[in-house]
This record gives sequence, structure tokens and C-alpha cells, in this order.
Amino acid sequence: MIKAVIIDDEQHSIDTLKWKLENYCPEVNVIAAFGNPAEGVAFLKTTQPNLLFLDIEMPMLNGFDVLEELGRDLPFDIIFTTAYDNFGIQAVKFSALDYLLKPVQNKELKEAIEKHLSKAQGKIPTEQIDVLLDNVNAERKGKVGKIALASKESIEFVDPNNIICCEANSNYTNIYMIEGRKKLISKTLKDFQDMLMPYHFFRPHNSYLINLNRVNEFIRSDGGYLVMENKMKIPVSKGRREELMDLLG
Repeated sequence: MIKAVIIDDEQHSIDTLKWKLENYCPEVNVIAAFGNPAEGVAFLKTTQPNLLFLDIEMPMLNGFDVLEELGRDLPFDIIFTTAYDNFGIQAVKFSALDYLLKPVQNKELKEAIEKHLSKAQGKIPTEQIDVLLDNVNAERKGKVGKIALASKESIEFVDPNNIICCEANSNYTNIYMIEGRKKLISKTLKDFQDMLMPYHFFRPHNSYLINLNRVNEFIRSDGGYLVMENKMKIPVSKGRREELMDLLG
């Protein structure tokens, strides 16, 4: 059984999540739930669950404050629960941590539990928590944090501006970086689009997402294509050419 704890300041959210876990994820046993995050922190300092469902937006202590109180070396896994437009959701995405959008959908909840079960260590690496909290602080200052590129071998944290472009590869994405390296990441191009579009990235073609800061030139012949810093040639869809030209100035 997966021993789980819930911290959420809204009682109806706790009740709904508990009901969904009981009915759709019977392998999860909720051993405690707290509407007061400070009480949840005190409990977690004496009891170690396997999994924490942690709301981000709470009064007094938000989800990130809870992590600061608990320390960076956590012996359990975390799934954040949040509304889509809440502060910090971008930092969570950049850090490649799991989250569920409220109202929590049954299918997404089951997938999150399956993902938790597939993790070898069953907890979050300390460096991933470090990057999350650094990204939260960067978001507060209006800056861009580091993005986690998780592969089977490792999790690498990179400055988004060091990414030249992203290329769709079925349900995976090839990431091309300025040092000439390429990484295969088990996220779709749409996932990266959702994360990176606010940071001067653009999708000129269904198969590509580019860093506009890393464009060398636009070639008008052959239907139109971009030449990136690493000499890659990126096709431009006809319907996206005008918007691209406006962005490139």
C-alpha cells in the first residue's frame, strides 16, 4: 500500500481527493489529511508517508513554504494540486515535478499514481527540490528559472535560453542545445510549448519549437525556412509566417 498524506486548506478538496483515491486508486491509503499546513508539517516531521498531495495556494503557508519548512532532503514523493493559473505552476512544470489540476480528473489521478509507482527511489531528488524553490524565487522576481530535462539516465537542469530548438519525435522530443548536444526527453512537443512559449519561443511548424533568440536568418526560397545558430534548417508553415516575421521584427 502507498501511505499518503494530504495538505489542502479547502476541506471539500480533501474530501473529494480522498473519495477518488478510495474508489479509483485502492492501492493508496490516506493515513492523514490536514487543512492547516503547519499541522501537516509537524506531522511529516515525525511520520514518513510514501506520497504527499500538496496544495500550492494556501494562506499562512503555501505549498512552497511547506517544502522550506520540511527541508530539501525529503524521504517521500510529492504530487502538487493546484488551479491552473495559480502562482508557482510554471515553476513546478519547469522542475518536472508532478501536479494535478483542480478539479482533479480520475484518469489524471490514476496516471499520477502509476507514475509514482514507477519511480525507482520513490522520492524526489534533493537537487530537483532545490531547482523548484529557485524557480519559485525567480518567478517572484519576474525572471526565468531553469527547466528540468528528464531522461532515463538523468535529470539535467538548463537555462531555457541555452535551448536552440525542440523537435517532435513521436511522444518524445529532441532538445538541441547551444553546446551542440541533443537530448531525447519523454515529453511531447506540446508539453514544451506550454512551458516555453512565454519565454520567447515560437512554434513555426507542427514538428518544431524554436528559441527566437537563436535564429540566424530566414530564407524565403523553398517555401521559407529558418537557419538556427547550430545550422539546423527549420521549415515554416505558411499560416505561421506572418506572425513569425512580426516576432522577429
